[in-house]
Amino acid sequence: MTLQEMLQQAEAAYHNLQTGKMAVSVQKGDRKVEYSRANIHELRAYIDDLRAQLGTSSVRRRRPAGVSF
Repeated sequence: MTLQEMLQQAEAAYHNLQTGKMAVSVQKGDRKVEYSRANIHELRAYIDDLRAQLGTSSVRRRRPAGVSF
């Protein structure tokens, strides 16, 4: 499984948890990892790690806020 495929699987699992599914499982190499709403932050960290390995970022930068008087 490629990194891109792993990222797609993890993002789909994250979406399922966000939309009400109670538990999801994700293949991490040769093992299967279960996630639930209680540890969704671990799945988010895994997604961020995969994005970093692929050279993409989940952080969207905003332009600086302007100040006017």
